[in-house]
Amino acid sequence: MKVILVYWSGTGNTEAMAQAVAEGVQAQGGEAALFTAGKFDVDMAGTFNTIAFGCPSMGSEELEESEFAPMFSAAAPVNSTWV
Repeated sequence: MKVILVYWSGTGNTEAMAQAVAEGVQAQGGEAALFTAGKFDVDMAGTFNTIAFGCPSMGSEELEESEFAPMFSAAAPVNSTWV
């Protein structure tokens, strides 16, 4: 299984969680790739079986708006299963 983990992390906590998920995938024999929201291109989605997104909420449960929210909105039509 090929998993892509796309995240935004302001303090490093979400990045650490994404790395832990990647290690878990690899420990089970899968392939995991990590990308920050700014480095992810929606065209990459088709080369993976699963996409997992991670972002802390900003304020009243809002996504980080400069990188993560636009990427997440662009990915929505491509992805039918959200993790």
